[in-house]
Amino acid sequence: MEKDSVKRISVWEKVSDFMMDISKYVLTAVIITSAFEELSDVAWMMYLWGILGAVLLLTVSIFMIHIANRSR
Repeated sequence: MEKDSVKRISVWEKVSDFMMDISKYVLTAVIITSAFEELSDVAWMMYLWGILGAVLLLTVSIFMIHIANRSR
């Protein structure tokens, strides 16, 4: 009798995938908002915080993937 191969997915991988998705949504929201609205004085601040937030989430999610792969 053969053993079924089951891929184990850690919590870190799931959270990492979730954070990558959120990062993509933040970047998409910044781009779509800038396309549809005229932002006067706060436009640069919105771009800055949106991009910094997306980069921070992406960096943390990559770190979590590294932790998940190291624990195997």
